[in-house]
Amino acid sequence: MVANLVGFMLFVQVVLGGLATILGYPVIYQIIWEGLTFVVLIIATVCAVRELCSKSTLFRTGVAAIADYVVQIILGFVALGLNNDAVVVVHLTNAFVLGVLVTYLISFADSAEKASAFLASSYTDDIARIDVGSLLLS
Repeated sequence: MVANLVGFMLFVQVVLGGLATILGYPVIYQIIWEGLTFVVLIIATVCAVRELCSKSTLFRTGVAAIADYVVQIILGFVALGLNNDAVVVVHLTNAFVLGVLVTYLISFADSAEKASAFLASSYTDDIARIDVGSLLLS
């Protein structure tokens, strides 16, 4: 599902941030990847509301992840502009919180996918058990 892709993209973003911070790689790669990841996160949340509803835990977790991601983007640009170690630490700590939220998003997405697959197979099994002969005789 799309939520798994978001998790992978977030991991790559953390790696790019580490490369920019520790090895001096250009930060533009992380910024571009960050934008792509944000778009995929929004798509995953829209898919969640279409498949389930706006009251679902999956959708609410997606919205929380989007809100935290916006905070993360702001913190990243502040850390880049000020070059302040304290802001960098807050940015990295918030990245951990975002990682936890996306992990929940993946977990809820997997649970919802398994539940819908179970319901679909149960429905198919119920239809297969209907005796067509007895329906024709009545």
